[in-house]
Amino acid sequence: MVRISYTIDMTQRTPLITLPPEVAERIAAGEVVERPISVVKELVENALDAQAHELRVEVRSGGLHLVRVTDDGYGIPDDELERVYLRHTTSKIRTVEDLSHLHTLGFRGEALASIAAVSELTLLSRPIETEGVSEEQAALFLTLRGGEVTQRGRRARLHGTTATVRDLFYNVPARLKFTSRARTENKHIEHLLECYAVAYPAVRFNLTIDERVALQTSGTGDLVTTLAELYHLPLSELLYPINVSAHEYYKLHGYVGNRVLAQPSRRYAMLFVNGRWVQARALQEALEEGYRGLLPKGMHPLLVLHVDLPPDQVDVNVHPAKTEVRLAREEEVADALKQAVRSMLECSPALPDTVQFPGPVLANQRRLPGPRRRGLHVAESAEGYKAEIAPPATAEVIASLRPLAQLQQAVILAEAPDGSLYLVDQHRAHERIIYEYFRRIYAGSQCNEQAALDSHLLLEPVIVEMKRYQADLLEQRLPMLRGLGLECERFGGHSFLIRSVPNSEGSEQLAAHLQEIAQVAAQDSTDWQDSLLISLSCRSAMRRGRPLSAGEQAALLKTLAEVSAPAVCPHGSPILLHYSRTFLIDKFEW
Repeated sequence: MVRISYTIDMTQRTPLITLPPEVAERIAAGEVVERPISVVKELVENALDAQAHELRVEVRSGGLHLVRVTDDGYGIPDDELERVYLRHTTSKIRTVEDLSHLHTLGFRGEALASIAAVSELTLLSRPIETEGVSEEQAALFLTLRGGEVTQRGRRARLHGTTATVRDLFYNVPARLKFTSRARTENKHIEHLLECYAVAYPAVRFNLTIDERVALQTSGTGDLVTTLAELYHLPLSELLYPINVSAHEYYKLHGYVGNRVLAQPSRRYAMLFVNGRWVQARALQEALEEGYRGLLPKGMHPLLVLHVDLPPDQVDVNVHPAKTEVRLAREEEVADALKQAVRSMLECSPALPDTVQFPGPVLANQRRLPGPRRRGLHVAESAEGYKAEIAPPATAEVIASLRPLAQLQQAVILAEAPDGSLYLVDQHRAHERIIYEYFRRIYAGSQCNEQAALDSHLLLEPVIVEMKRYQADLLEQRLPMLRGLGLECERFGGHSFLIRSVPNSEGSEQLAAHLQEIAQVAAQDSTDWQDSLLISLSCRSAMRRGRPLSAGEQAALLKTLAEVSAPAVCPHGSPILLHYSRTFLIDKFEW
């Protein structure tokens, strides 16, 4: 064995030292204050913890030049204001055990100290208990730059606190270098305020960006009203309420928007745990799983969900920014979130008009929806908006539909008992029915070898050609394909012989699509089985252009009422188009 000798140059080793306070403080500040939105978040949370009823935020140059948050909360006494900028100073906890019983958003006692270390911070506060003192003597202010007090004095103001941050990161050029452009930072800040306005609908929020009012809510306490104010839309027929509870352990409540509001951005899917806006990966994944397949690929719903749990079941002390949490029974809550969202969107029909989301901001509206906008019935003010009691496409509603006619041999026109109209796409409806039948039988075949889809023997076997990697995958999956009623065998080289298809009404028409179906079965993906079921269902379903008798129309609607997701086909496209009675009254001026 050959030994390799080497020497260590001890002169390269640096000794351990204790960091100077100014260096340590800037490192600590970097954990809390990552960008301007971090400052806004910490200051807004302080204001909400102070029980503010009105909260005004002013931002300039993306928050680098100015961030000012003004509230009407209970304020800070003089002796506490002198200490509030010190690290580890907080009124929220006293002992380690208090971390298990938190009812506030902030608790670390580092926010103001971290902000003061990398900016010029001015705090002006008047405690609510000084109402008998003259305004000139009641409010104390402190100005700090780089963590050091540079000025103190008194100014007049009503009770509450104003925190003004200027020249953010002036002494941390590395952090300043990597801050995004002002427009990007402004978008992040506006989204943050949208989230907190939704989380606290009883608080009046006002956001001004570069002297432009970017967001304003009235603080009525009604979540639907707040959403209408934020997104400038009539929401009486666009939101479905969610209300689920598991005894005293957790409660889910909020709204999911109609599929017409779906967007290619996750921005409008907001999740709160005990009033805290969070980005918990497991919960976010559960939400996405809940609406996956019920919306077109890449689209995400308008979603506002609150999860309320006992404080000792939530660990919020996970990340300095407090955006991540851990739940004691996270898997159970995640499953409840998934089912709650899925149950709503499965019954969410399309609406007759396209909706611009967010809606347009009209002149002199102060971001409130206006009266009677083209294409949608709008109440006279945001305060009038109320969500429906239940989705309009439940199984009971579909079962009660009375078919009136078949339009262009493709769509069934049906009347609901409440006088509203539904257009039902016959191909997509049949596709959903077949898909759920295939999925139910195939799921059973995975647990019971005796359960399988019946096969329909083709008059002549069909030969399909595959690429080499597809052929290898397909051969591995032949036993599973038999459970779907697809009798398939290798026929030499990269060829396969298909002798049968699943037995259904459209079995014969599948023969023309077996090359495509085989390629789906050979996909290198984890969800290839579901993709195959969707493909089989689509190619088996009745085509548009097929005439249906009144009895056939009624039978199709009756069967559609029995599936779990009657409003959406397996591809995520709408089956139902709903013309509400309100819409018809508005259009025809009844």
